[in-house]
Amino acid sequence: MTVMCSGEVPQRLRRKGQQILEAARVVFMESGFDVSSMDAIARQAGVSKATLYAHFQSKEDLFETLIRFECQSIGARLYRPNPDAEAWTVELEKWADQLRSILTTSDAPALFRIILPVATRFPRLAQIYFEEGLGSGIRDTAAFLQKLCDAGRLKIPDIEVAAKQFIFLISGDMEVHSALALSPGSAEHSRALVRSGLDMFIAYYAADRPSTL
Repeated sequence: MTVMCSGEVPQRLRRKGQQILEAARVVFMESGFDVSSMDAIARQAGVSKATLYAHFQSKEDLFETLIRFECQSIGARLYRPNPDAEAWTVELEKWADQLRSILTTSDAPALFRIILPVATRFPRLAQIYFEEGLGSGIRDTAAFLQKLCDAGRLKIPDIEVAAKQFIFLISGDMEVHSALALSPGSAEHSRALVRSGLDMFIAYYAADRPSTL
C-alpha cells in the first residue's frame, strides 16, 4: 500500500495523493466499491490514470488507504476522557456520548455500508476496517477502564470483555440502522440509551459490588 504521508515523499506528490483520496471518497460513497472504477476516480480527481496508478497500485489499495484515513480521522476527533478526574462517571458519559455521536455525524455509517457487501470477498479490507475502527475504539475504552480499575473505581475481571460490552451497550443498536441507512432516532432517544447503558455498566462493575463471576 502506498504510504501517503512519508517525509521522503515530495510535497507535490503528497498533495496529489490527497487529491486522489478525496476524489475516491466521493466516488466510493456514491457508488460503492464494486461499481466504482479507477477511471471514475481519476476523472473526479482531475488526474490521469497514470498519475492515479503511480500513487495506488489498484482499486483495493486505494480503498484500503481510504478506510485507514477515514477511521484515523474519526478517531482523531474523539473525546479523550481523563481517568484521574474526580467526576469520572461524567468522563465516562462524555466518552459514550462522543462515540455515539461519531457514528451518526461522520462518514462511519456510509463506510460500513460500503465494506459490508464486499467483506467476504476481501476479508483483509474487512479486518482493516474493524481494527482501525471498532477495534481501535475497544482498545481505547479498555485502556480507560483499566485506569479506572487501577484507581479502585471499578472492579473488572476481564477488561477486553468489559470494553466490548461498553461499546455495544451505548451503540449496538446503530449497526442495523447503519446497514439499512435508517435514521438512528431522536437525540432524546439516543441520550436515554446512553444513560441507561451507563447505569447498567457502572452498577455491574462497581468496585463495591460482590463478585458473582
